[in-house]
Amino acid sequence: MNEFRYIIGATAEVRQGLIVWSDKIREYTNLYYDGNEQNAIRTEFYRCIVKTRQIIDNLLEKEEGFRSVIDDQNLLASVCIIQETSIFIDDELTECVEIESLVNSPWNTIEFPQLEKRKGAATSLVEAIIIENRERGLSDILKLMTIPDAKIFYQKIGFIETNGSGEMILDSNSASMFLLDIEQKRNSAAFDKIGLK
Repeated sequence: MNEFRYIIGATAEVRQGLIVWSDKIREYTNLYYDGNEQNAIRTEFYRCIVKTRQIIDNLLEKEEGFRSVIDDQNLLASVCIIQETSIFIDDELTECVEIESLVNSPWNTIEFPQLEKRKGAATSLVEAIIIENRERGLSDILKLMTIPDAKIFYQKIGFIETNGSGEMILDSNSASMFLLDIEQKRNSAAFDKIGLK
């Protein structure tokens, strides 16, 4: 299981990582899509291009809401913006944290093999957000809007679609189950490394 380091805020390291992402987006577009981003439409890489621009556009306005993970190569692996909000659950207004524009690095989204690729960045980012919220005494209920192609990823974590609009919620029980599952996988991987099973 790959390990990632959690970063809070739009630090210099995150800003530098986004510059690297922009450079890689240009490089991959030229190399794999004849220099035309439109040739990448309907790919995970194209969604990365769009979301990366959204993230960069929000850099100054929402820099305190930035959350990201850095991989073992010290490369920015996944980033999103969070904000506190409220939702109705069973007709009761409930505090939660909304995740906006979660995106993985270009090398993790391009369909062509890349040496920098590391699996698990987005999962690690969601895990760290839940843990941070619990430590700060905030709600561990998460909300996000997703596109159909990303729905399966979020469902595996435990998110449930609320109303068919793309809104998904991870409730407290599902968040606890997700954290337990990750911890068990991490412990299993540790045993595998030392030859115990």
